[in-house]
Amino acid sequence: MAATMNFFRAQDDARSRTTKLVVLLVVAVLTLVGGLYAVAVVGMGKATRGGALEWWQPGLFFGTAGVALLVIVGGSLLRISALSAGGASVALGLGGRPIRGRGASPGEQRLLNVVEEMAIASGLPVPACYVLEDPGINAFAAGNDPKDAVIGVTRGALDLLTRDELQGVVAHEFSHIGNGDMRMNLRLIGAVAGLLALTQLGYLLIRIAPRGRDSSKVGVPMMVAGAVVIVFGLGGVFFSRVIQAAISRQREYLADASAVQFTRNPLGLSGALKKVARGTTAPRAARIPRDRFETEDEEGGAGLDLGFAKSEAQHMFFSSTPGFWDSLFSTHPPLEERIRRIDPANAGQVVLAAPPVAAEPAAEAGVSRLSGGSVSAPVAAAAPARMPTNLEIQEAVQFHGRFPEELRAAVAEPIGAMGFVFACVLASDPVTRESQLASIVTLAGGEVAMEARRLQPTLRSLPAGFRVPALDLALPALRVLSPTQRAAFRDALARFGTATDDGLVGLLVQGAVRRYLEMPPVAVAGPALTVNQHYGLVLAAVVYASSESEQGHQEAYDKAMAALEVDLDPLLPAAAIDLAQVDASLAALLKLTVPARRNFVRACGVAVLSDGRAEPREVEILRAVADSLGISFATGLKA
Repeated sequence: MAATMNFFRAQDDARSRTTKLVVLLVVAVLTLVGGLYAVAVVGMGKATRGGALEWWQPGLFFGTAGVALLVIVGGSLLRISALSAGGASVALGLGGRPIRGRGASPGEQRLLNVVEEMAIASGLPVPACYVLEDPGINAFAAGNDPKDAVIGVTRGALDLLTRDELQGVVAHEFSHIGNGDMRMNLRLIGAVAGLLALTQLGYLLIRIAPRGRDSSKVGVPMMVAGAVVIVFGLGGVFFSRVIQAAISRQREYLADASAVQFTRNPLGLSGALKKVARGTTAPRAARIPRDRFETEDEEGGAGLDLGFAKSEAQHMFFSSTPGFWDSLFSTHPPLEERIRRIDPANAGQVVLAAPPVAAEPAAEAGVSRLSGGSVSAPVAAAAPARMPTNLEIQEAVQFHGRFPEELRAAVAEPIGAMGFVFACVLASDPVTRESQLASIVTLAGGEVAMEARRLQPTLRSLPAGFRVPALDLALPALRVLSPTQRAAFRDALARFGTATDDGLVGLLVQGAVRRYLEMPPVAVAGPALTVNQHYGLVLAAVVYASSESEQGHQEAYDKAMAALEVDLDPLLPAAAIDLAQVDASLAALLKLTVPARRNFVRACGVAVLSDGRAEPREVEILRAVADSLGISFATGLKA
């Protein structure tokens, strides 16, 4: 095992270096602005004070540094706004074609299966899938957040990669989604665009400078100022590009480490990287155009609609095209180094001369986790005498079951997905159930009620712990609902309230749907609670999900409080927990910082593992709480 990857240490190292590089980028921008002000002070001193320098001049400061910052920030915001149209828009702009379950080729169906499996492993919603008709081996993830994320894969990756290798590539892209790399990439591109806007300001000053007999009084100073601004702007762009590439390389290392964590199979990802190294071409959308004003592709067709679908898209892909400036501006680390970190024992087995071979036909088999049957059992964890580690908590929440094919097929369509949501919260009492179904009989002409009735027996037959992972598969189908359909679905779901047979699980299912579809939370009357009171209420609901004794519930609560390192109110009696207030508390905790939310989710994990085992129902609730707070277990519990 000495030669295997320590992916948690690799994740921590990559995050630490990324933070330092982001700080360095901010320092570089501030230094640039300060340098402009210093040059302005020196110039004014020589022009008006005979060489005497007065370093604090408020008017000059705001006229130079203030304007420069305004231009940089304004240019950044405009660029970020242009890039924030959503993952589907990005994929279409890069030439992607959406993959649907019906009519998909065997390779495309295998991709859909692998994506669904990785969604369950990472605890993230299933993203939409796109294929790029390109012979190279590559992939990308795009979107503003996990709710509108997409994954694109090239035709070469579908044809040449085995199932394990494709799984490693998809897991790598899921890491970018879970670690927030898509949003970070937008901000980095915006920073470079802001500095480019500063150089454009310099060009503008030179162009509008008066020329003629009296130009020495106004025109020459304006042209000199423009030249200085251009020099500083281009210098800023150069260093920001270098820092941007360095940050992107660290995020690639982080994505590789997380992919190994998701799949527990470093050979899959390293095998894909070796096939890339053995000779392939990057997607046309990822190549730097021959001329920066080029608007048509190599075949003479129309160019891509999005400006970033050329050089700025390189950082989005699984691998990039090497070039002369690779050591400075490459957005990806060298393939050999990535392979060495993932699979140290076999890092030297990359033969660049050998072409990649096609995937074996056996790789087209379906995904076992998503096929028929069902398995679910308590997961062994840390001894109850000590605090569980982050790794033990993350291992405990892994889904180990198999979905029935009937359920998997149903949640892939909007009507089936809506029916699944209602089936999760339908009452077992026949009278109450019929009343609930009557309240949704108008949805889609009664088809949703029929699906809910049909799916409820299947859900009731499954062991505890299946509903929340299945919900991750159902949510993408709900995104295609029209605004009118979404409003009708929201109103019908609100009428169910929180009085479900399964209490907290039913509540969390409804809450997850509302957050994913950006529906407003249910208003709760009563006094405002403090953050610690919100902590205590949600923790109480979590600990009562187990089948432990009263003493066990108290011990779990106490251990969670110790993990939080805060003093909470005494554990509420089970009968005193208002589920509607729990939902409101989760909405309030969602406003906390990411480190605070991670820390609370870890405390919930400590409570679940307080007795050294994780019951399926506890795991289901823990995953749902983490999802409610926007925390993915698979990308780590550390800040």
